[in-house]
Amino acid sequence: MKKIDVDGICCEGCAEEIKHIFENIYGVTKVSVSIEDSSITFGGYVSQRIIEEALLGTQYKVKEIKKI
Repeated sequence: MKKIDVDGICCEGCAEEIKHIFENIYGVTKVSVSIEDSSITFGGYVSQRIIEEALLGTQYKVKEIKKI
């Protein structure tokens, strides 16, 4: 599992939008979004470049990616 700290997640609508984005990335599984700590947790292997490309054009910016 990986956890990504993201700038821009502020409400349930943001959480649903970003969950939908991540569920459509090939190789990503078990997506969970936390509004409380503005983070995304997911399984699978995806490079940081792919994640950042998926978020291009959105209000969301990757702060940190870490394995958990």
